[in-house]
Amino acid sequence: MNFLDKVLVLIGYLYIWLVGRTSKVVVKNSAEYEELSEEKKPVIYAFWHGRQIPLVWTHRKKNIYILVSQSKDGGYIAGIAYKLGLQTVRGSSSRGGAKALVGIIKKGREGFSLAFTPDGPRGPLRKVQPGVILAAQKTGLPIIPLASSAKRKYIIRHWDEFHIPYPFNKIAVCHGRPVYVFENDDVEKKCFELKKAIDEITVLADSLI
Repeated sequence: MNFLDKVLVLIGYLYIWLVGRTSKVVVKNSAEYEELSEEKKPVIYAFWHGRQIPLVWTHRKKNIYILVSQSKDGGYIAGIAYKLGLQTVRGSSSRGGAKALVGIIKKGREGFSLAFTPDGPRGPLRKVQPGVILAAQKTGLPIIPLASSAKRKYIIRHWDEFHIPYPFNKIAVCHGRPVYVFENDDVEKKCFELKKAIDEITVLADSLI
């Protein structure tokens, strides 16, 4: 990473720090997630690509490994995540996917929580790719549908409708009921089930702000 890239990572980190420190965060969780959290059990977080910024702040320093693409943008995300106490495994459905999936499954089996944007890094919008389902199948970890919403934000008119929250904001973060994936489950059906669960928890987050 060159000097300019390091400066951009620092700016990104300071922006997230400012948003996090100056915003009121409202949290609503399912009872099942609360129980898993209290028992400090590892899970797999799944959330839409366009809603990730507040979640990097609210889940900082939580021993989570995030699957991040090998693109240049992914490099910035990895750098910012590291400054916030998060770890990354680099790869995606388009580049280095198989190797990255093996790597993140290994971390799940070692007892770490994992995080996926199952419609990233290139979409289609709000469509679950099978990687997160396969990770749950191989690790036995429950998938937690996760969403954030900000009252004041700029939305980039890109494929992922990326939300950029403003500082001094009201932000909602919601964890849904876990989705379990077993060895003989149909992956395509589980993708649909998870999509529905993330969509529902995203609607809930939007309703809170």
